[in-house]
Amino acid sequence: MTKYKIAATTFLLIVIIPVNLLACSAFFYRGERKIFGKNFDWGSGEGFIIKNNRGQIKYAYGIRGTNQAKWMAKYGSVTFNQIGKENPYGGMNEKGLVVEQLWLTTSNYQDNQNATISELEWIQFQLDNYSTVEEIVKNIHNLTIQPTKATVHYFVADRNGKSAVIDFVNGKTIISTTENKFQVITNSTYEKSVNYLTKFGQNIDTSSRSSEDRFCQINNNLSKTNLSEINKAFVVLDASAENRTNYKTYWTIVYDMDNMEIHYKSYDNKPIKTIRLHDLSYQENSTISGSKINNDTFKLEPYTHSLNAALLNTSLQMMNLKMDNTLANEHQMNPSQNNIDHIYQANYIDLKLTFNIKRKKGILFYTFINGEENFKSRKGIYSAMTMVTNNVYQTVLYTFPKGEYAIASFHDLNGDYKMDKGLFGIPKAYAFSNNAKGLFGLPPQYRKAKINLQQNTDLSIHIK
Repeated sequence: MTKYKIAATTFLLIVIIPVNLLACSAFFYRGERKIFGKNFDWGSGEGFIIKNNRGQIKYAYGIRGTNQAKWMAKYGSVTFNQIGKENPYGGMNEKGLVVEQLWLTTSNYQDNQNATISELEWIQFQLDNYSTVEEIVKNIHNLTIQPTKATVHYFVADRNGKSAVIDFVNGKTIISTTENKFQVITNSTYEKSVNYLTKFGQNIDTSSRSSEDRFCQINNNLSKTNLSEINKAFVVLDASAENRTNYKTYWTIVYDMDNMEIHYKSYDNKPIKTIRLHDLSYQENSTISGSKINNDTFKLEPYTHSLNAALLNTSLQMMNLKMDNTLANEHQMNPSQNNIDHIYQANYIDLKLTFNIKRKKGILFYTFINGEENFKSRKGIYSAMTMVTNNVYQTVLYTFPKGEYAIASFHDLNGDYKMDKGLFGIPKAYAFSNNAKGLFGLPPQYRKAKINLQQNTDLSIHIK
């Protein structure tokens, strides 16, 4: 096996494994009742349900620059948190507005040249400030999202029966609504999911857990179900749940927006619990309180700095993210100060990557390799793949670690997950950073391909 074949084989192993691990499913049903359902699929199920009070002055946390968003919470809310207070995965406010997020690796956020906010703080901002989907859409360009770690898209719905999926495609914000009885979203853009449903919806793979297949499953199940009872929403979500050794549907959440109730269960505590939002007080300066998601019952207790620190530190360790943990914890518990995290800013950049591709077909693979020894042994630290539908493919890699790298890429023209070869078995359609080249299809020397990434950067690679 040649050196380059070794590189390609190792590269494919790196790329393909993570792609299938990204899940989560959600729907909004506006039939006899207005019900929002969500499966949270992840590698960990710890977390807190937090009651957020109105009247709190807040700044977004300073992970980039110094122009953080500032606001005062107009409404109280109940949120599901795993990365600490002010960073919810989703929730509902006292006006019945639901905001949820689902992982989407291709999200490329629109730069509105204004105040910034992270991807999860954006959820809390909407719950704090708005009561309807219409208000969210009207103000959608008032902030610029700069993610701390994850790239996501959003799903919002209100008591008026309105819903919208908010995607971020090629630096543009795309709002998708429907007049149908229900709307569904998984981990592909709404447009891509609808196109897949149109093409394959008559032959649904009920065993698959891919994003588009889960989209079809839930659409099909909702079309045959009258959600007159809450338990039926759980049945629909359970049919598309995940259950791998290290990756499961850890939380299943159903928002009953008519009755202002949240019903939920967890993998680690399966009985369904209920939260009645009208029974809670959201008065300014009232005690910060929360309830562990895996408790036997929903019972609010004082939510302390130490509880939040434990939640935050565990999540940061899991994500391998460097932050000023003490400052981040203090900010989450009291976000009224404009705090700047210099440790985060010293370690990460945003990298805009552009591939110029000769042919509009097949699959593009690319990987980042740090250091000459890793380059020689073909050990990438970050890899990805994408279908090629245009001559130019652009992506933004947010929170990319500063350092020295070489980028290796190839274009699999026939989509067989193998590098194409020409005369004498010489590889075709591949490229490295700096457009460095080796002889006879071999990789170039590391010193010719290496790039030093220390600030936000735009890179272009040409694959012929």
